[in-house]
Amino acid sequence: MLCEKCKIREANIILTEVVNGIKTEHNLCSQCASQTQLKPFLDGDFPFAKMLSGILGLQSEAIDEQTEKMNQLVCPTCHTTYGDFIKNSRFGCADCYDTFGLLLDNNMKKLHGNDTHVGKRPKFQPSEKSYEKTVAYEKEREDQQEQLEILQSRLQEAIREEEYESAARYRDEIKLLKERMNADA
Repeated sequence: MLCEKCKIREANIILTEVVNGIKTEHNLCSQCASQTQLKPFLDGDFPFAKMLSGILGLQSEAIDEQTEKMNQLVCPTCHTTYGDFIKNSRFGCADCYDTFGLLLDNNMKKLHGNDTHVGKRPKFQPSEKSYEKTVAYEKEREDQQEQLEILQSRLQEAIREEEYESAARYRDEIKLLKERMNADA
């Protein structure tokens, strides 16, 4: 597909605009896209982590006294400061999460209104009751299967010993058990 703007080069960027609920898509080449408001994203000077730090409010123009103190907080393991985290958008080690956790939780609460995820459950994920029922059902099926195998071995033994009355009783029990198993399935 050709670029909508220059109509010369191949379009490799799709710009989607939503204005007053109306969605409009524009297919642009990288050169024409760099002449639009997308330039900071295309130059590579705008990594996702820095954008996330900006959204969380970790980079602000007016740094007050409290923010200065937070920036001097240091991880005891890797010696990364909170200021380094804001600058690089990267922690130095796993202990940084414990050291700077409260500061991040506060920013998350400001941004999302909560610091824990309370999203929807996937449709395919069973509830706990459903899971317990499934486990109980499978356990019962295993017990029935085991009982069936025992009855079949007893039937074979009774036939071998020529105890036909016992064999007929085992045959009838096997038949009833199989009917119950088919009804449950």
